[in-house]
Amino acid sequence: MLTLACLSLAVHAGDFVSNGIVYSFGDRNNEVIVDENIVDGQNAYEGVYIIPETVFFDGYNYTVTAIAEGAFSESKVTDVVIPNTVTKLGAEAFLNCDELVNVTLSLNLTEIPRECFYGTGLVNIAIPEGVEKVGYGAFQNCYLLHTVMLPSSLSRIEAYAFTDCHNLYEIYCAAITPPKANGWGTFDGVGQVDVVVADYETMDVYLADKAWGSGEHFTLFPNEDISPLITEDAEPYCQDWKRVKLGSNLAYKIYNENDELVAFTAADYCYLSALDHDAIYTIVPTTMMGEGDPFSFTVEATTGIDQLIDEEFPSEPDPIIVAHWGTLYIYGDNYGKLVSVWDMSGRLYYERMSSDSQVIDLPHNRVYVVKVGNYVKKIFL
Repeated sequence: MLTLACLSLAVHAGDFVSNGIVYSFGDRNNEVIVDENIVDGQNAYEGVYIIPETVFFDGYNYTVTAIAEGAFSESKVTDVVIPNTVTKLGAEAFLNCDELVNVTLSLNLTEIPRECFYGTGLVNIAIPEGVEKVGYGAFQNCYLLHTVMLPSSLSRIEAYAFTDCHNLYEIYCAAITPPKANGWGTFDGVGQVDVVVADYETMDVYLADKAWGSGEHFTLFPNEDISPLITEDAEPYCQDWKRVKLGSNLAYKIYNENDELVAFTAADYCYLSALDHDAIYTIVPTTMMGEGDPFSFTVEATTGIDQLIDEEFPSEPDPIIVAHWGTLYIYGDNYGKLVSVWDMSGRLYYERMSSDSQVIDLPHNRVYVVKVGNYVKKIFL
């Protein structure tokens, strides 16, 4: 089940629902938090969730900045992409989501909090640069966890963080200084794990560390050559997305056409967004200490707006739509008609029922598609 989603659920938490995701208002204006979705006493999230950076509600766009404590816990979610606007994950956010296999984390996190992924079905996880701490029990009881990518910024791994990860086979750790891993039971129940570090010099530093060099859990190796396998081209996925199947047991950096890093993941798939023009994305396999040859994929321009413009509607009196310096003026007999405004990438900026005349303030120097009732017009502000 995909959830970008178009579901309407009875919700017993949060302030509003958009595309199947429940949100609560944050502490600051224009910020929201992904919250739990309780229906009949159960967390109703299920399937794939590509969480947006912004969400539209009641005439305003809100930035998604956090995932609430326990937001997805005990649910049937399988795949989650967390946007880079998110700076905080709540404790137990994905607790006991045993069907959760794939996660792409925000590039702007500083911590994986307490029991965040406890008891999930994760197989591979890539923790992005900037994360400094893996919290208490963060990946405890992840029985299928095989490969972990740790960033150079990581300085501490708390107690029980990887306890009873029986299938953990390899850790790639880019930190030159060994992260403190002396907490109680941090790696209890884990077999012998191959730990790959930057080079022989770094390996000697790890060997001298009490936790990493004892030989109880770890065998140390210098960084290795990368032999990635991307098995298929980008395929259409849920309207204006493309999905690329990635190779196993490696991390991947995804860059947009401006060479900006937009995602870092060890999930089975990455999701590439369509824009208002053909966009080229570059995918680079990495161990966080070395990189392989890049792969490029072109995602064709979104078709949703074009289809809206070309759609034929029954004849009715046309409204008068005038744009001037970021303000949209709508006149005519439009009372009670739904007014919707999108930019050319399909982002909804405004939607509410119309009065006889309407004034809407929008960012200027952009092209918008305006729909009033059945009338559709493309306009430049």
